[in-house]
Order: sequence, then C-alpha cells, then structure tokens
Amino acid sequence: MTLPFYLFKKFLNALVICAGLSYSIFFIFSLIGNLGEKFSFQSILYLSALNSFQIFTYIPSHLFILSFCLFIIKLKSRNELKIIKIYLNLKKLFFVISPIALLFIFIEFNKDAASLNLEKIKSNLVNTQDIKENKILIEKDGNKKNYRIFIKNAQNNFIVSQFLRYEVLRNNILKGELSSNLKLNGKNLYSYSSTIYENNDFYFEESEKKLFENFINFWSENPGTIINKNLNILNTNYIIFYTLLFSILFYLCITMIFLSKELVNRSFNLVKVFF
Repeated sequence: MTLPFYLFKKFLNALVICAGLSYSIFFIFSLIGNLGEKFSFQSILYLSALNSFQIFTYIPSHLFILSFCLFIIKLKSRNELKIIKIYLNLKKLFFVISPIALLFIFIEFNKDAASLNLEKIKSNLVNTQDIKENKILIEKDGNKKNYRIFIKNAQNNFIVSQFLRYEVLRNNILKGELSSNLKLNGKNLYSYSSTIYENNDFYFEESEKKLFENFINFWSENPGTIINKNLNILNTNYIIFYTLLFSILFYLCITMIFLSKELVNRSFNLVKVFF
C-alpha cells in the first residue's frame, strides 16, 4: 500500500466516524423535538432522519474540520505524522487531501439546493398527515421581501379561502393586501375584492384581479414555505463567484492549518488549533 493511498484511507475512515457520530447526535435531538408532533412513530423517525441530513447541508464544513482533527490525532498518537512529514512534503500531503476538499467545496456550493429539496420532501411528508396545509411564498430582492400567504379551503385542495400579501423593507411594512373573495379561473387564481394597506392607510378595492398565474401547479408541486430570491444576473454571478472563492479559501486554510509543521511536535496542543 502506497503512503498517499494509506493517508487517503485514514482520512476517509475519520470522515465516516465523524459523520456517523454527528448524524447520531442530530438524529437524537431531532427525534426528541418531534415526539410531541401528532404523527405516527414511523413518520417521526423518517422526519428526524431528514432533519439530520438537512443539518449537514447547513454546516458541511463542521464535518471536514472534525474529520481532519480526528485524522491528525490518530496519526500523532502513533507518531506517524513525523514519519509522514519526512517522506511527503506539504504539497504532496495537500494533493492527498484535495479530492475530499473539492468534494466539500462542491457540497458547500450546492447546499442551498440540497436543503430546499429536503424541505420539499419534509413538507410532502407533513402534508400527508391530515394537517391543515397553508403555503407561504417569500420573494427576496435585496433588503425588500414580498410575502404571499395562501390559506387552504378545507373543502377543496385547489382553492384557498384567504390570501394575504405584504411587502417588507427592513422590518417596515410598505404595503399589504387581504383577499377573501377568491376564485379559480382555469388554472389561475383571481380576487374580486380586497382590503389594501398602503401609505399608513386602509381602503377597500372591489375589482377583478389576477393574484397568481398557474396556481394549481404551484399548489401541487411546492412545499409549505417557498423562498425565491429575485436577483439580477450581475448579482447572481457575484454571489456565485463569492461563494466559490470563499469556499476554496476556507477549506484551503483549514487544510494548511492542520498540515502545518507545528503539529508534528507531540507536545503541541491540538485542542487549541481545533477551537
């Protein structure tokens, strides 16, 4: 067995151990939190498992840091790190770890999409438990947020009994609208009367207004809470570049810290580096 392959196997072993321990802790706390819900025990177990995986999408870097820490501790405990440093320089050591670092960078870059998919699965699970289903659509554009809330009609899954929309800028409500006279026309949702709040004043508006286009597909395919970010192409490209650059620098720094020469010394306090 070559030395790089040996190190790669050691790191994968540490990664599996840390992932298993983290998942177990997340699952236990999620299970305790869900026991009060009015679901079957099987559904609670499934929901807790999904919650545990979703936590990984929020902070994937914690798993990389824990795994690296355990990896170095195991090598130092057998005095292998000093021997490895003799035969492999820093560049070669980094080359061994880089495939796993690239995997975590990819996960970091796609964690929002993964979290959203898990949220949809959780929502579909909750919605099958005969619990009242409402839907909230949140659209973000800079500091402004637009909330649209649909309250379901108990008699018909494709008709809402009430619609509420309001725009918020830095925690201040700019405009609000409440509609109870709603009707589906084809696949679109229409309002025929609304109470509107604007410029610190309320007024009643009685007119036909299209609230949502292709509402039936929206209602059937989306979870309870949907968050859309309305960003222009320039901002989107900037965020992609920023996220990618930040992830590369972050994981590079973590790798360089744990592979530094100071860690070869057995008397060096690894706990300080970890914290």
